Amino acid sequence: MSVLSGSSLISSAVSGLTNAYGVLSSQNSDGSGLKVSNLTNLSPAVLNQLGGTSNSFVSYLTTNFGNMDKNNDGIISVDELTNVTNDLKSQGLTKEQISNLCSSMSGTDSYSKILEYFDQIDANHDGKVTDAEIKAFSYKSQRQKLDTQFNGVKASNYSIYYTDESSYGETPTSIVDGLYPDV
Repeated sequence: MSVLSGSSLISSAVSGLTNAYGVLSSQNSDGSGLKVSNLTNLSPAVLNQLGGTSNSFVSYLTTNFGNMDKNNDGIISVDELTNVTNDLKSQGLTKEQISNLCSSMSGTDSYSKILEYFDQIDANHDGKVTDAEIKAFSYKSQRQKLDTQFNGVKASNYSIYYTDESSYGETPTSIVDGLYPDV
């Protein structure tokens, strides 16, 4: 497994939401914010502006509109969106949010790995994964992989080259010599 990046996952989700919000709310001439009517019957021009990831972000905004509209005025303001994105950055993403927001983004293989190992990554078991948890899991798995490789090495797998120290001078010649302490 390559090193997973939580910051790219969360940044991509926040960026996608912010971009979708900007495109959709710009349809209002009064600049009031995002209305439910902005999320339905999207024109081809708006879909083009949203790009290929539009479905997941529009779907997320539609599904979570009531939760995001904290003052229940029928409009998601910039402040309300900022609160949501700040929460995503600080508190992390749930399995459902990762599935909804990241399904059509680039790097889907990484997101699939995060979903696959979600319960192991979620170190504090709060149902969300943060950038720090993803990084810690990634480093831990890389360490385990290296430990496994190192522990699998047997002296019988190496040919031993015997010589006196004067023939190789300052440069050690063999891992078996014990002269490579940081292997």
